[in-house]
Amino acid sequence: MRICQCPKCKTIIRDEPIWRPAKMHNPSGDIDIARIDDVQVWLPKIAEQFKLVRGKQAVIEGIFAYYIGKRGVWVRRIAAEILRDCGLKAFNPPYETSGHNKLSNQVFGRKQKSASQEE
Repeated sequence: MRICQCPKCKTIIRDEPIWRPAKMHNPSGDIDIARIDDVQVWLPKIAEQFKLVRGKQAVIEGIFAYYIGKRGVWVRRIAAEILRDCGLKAFNPPYETSGHNKLSNQVFGRKQKSASQEE
C-alpha cells in the first residue's frame, strides 16, 4: 500500500490495501498487482471497464493505469504517466534471465549444442 501527498493541495492519498508490488518482471518497482476478485470488490467501476477492453488496452483512472490480460487473474497497475510515455509494453518490461533456460539462450545469442557435438 502506498501513501502519497498531492503536490498541489497537500492532501494525503492512500491506496487500497489490495495492491502489492509485483515480484516478477518488475526491475523498476513501478508495477503493482492485485487479484481480479479483490478489484471487483474494491474498484467495481474499473472492473466493469475490464469487460470491454480486457487484453486490448489499459484503463486509466486518476493517476493510475490498470491492465489485465485476456486470461489473467492478476490486474497490473502503473502510473498513468508511464503508460503515456511507454505504451502497453510498460506493463511487461524486459527482464534479465539467469542464462540457464532456452529463452536466455535466444536472447543472448548462445548456440545450442547440436547432436553431432554431443557425441
